[in-house]
Amino acid sequence: MKKVIFAAVLLLIFSGCVDKKSVLLINNLGICSAPSAKLYINDIIVENSSQTFNISSDEIKISLVNALNETNCFVVSTSQMSQNSLTPKDEYLLDAKVNLSQDKDVVEKNIFKKSETERLVMLISLSANNNGNKVLANAKSELVIDSSKYLGFKPESDRAGDNRSILKNATKKVSIALSDGFSRLK
Repeated sequence: MKKVIFAAVLLLIFSGCVDKKSVLLINNLGICSAPSAKLYINDIIVENSSQTFNISSDEIKISLVNALNETNCFVVSTSQMSQNSLTPKDEYLLDAKVNLSQDKDVVEKNIFKKSETERLVMLISLSANNNGNKVLANAKSELVIDSSKYLGFKPESDRAGDNRSILKNATKKVSIALSDGFSRLK
């Protein structure tokens, strides 16, 4: 009996209890040779339909500013600006709408294993406006986490790391989409 328990514990250690869908490496560094517009972050609206998957608007703003600056396509400012005080060509107000959702699926396989799969999704939409000119960009980032219970033990999860990964991927994807939108505007 001791050999069976030892073998089961070894199997759990080597196979791992938490399996995450691998996160993509998105490269948005320096995709433009020079900035083409100045963006003023205006509103960030967060709609959240999940219980444990939470990202604040301040975290989104910081990640969005970093991702947009990395592209070298924009000069980004967090200072407040009104639509009437923008220069006609190269200054835009940027609004963001973020939707967070979480799905969880639990299946009882047998007395030794309980399968739990969690899917975290972040949708981000940007709208850059300047006196009739409008550029839209959308992106989606998701992470699937398989955290099954073996013999009643559930592995520790890294909720903060998962949130950072999803946020970073979404803001990098949307920064690339926004720079593509501005390149088509010219």
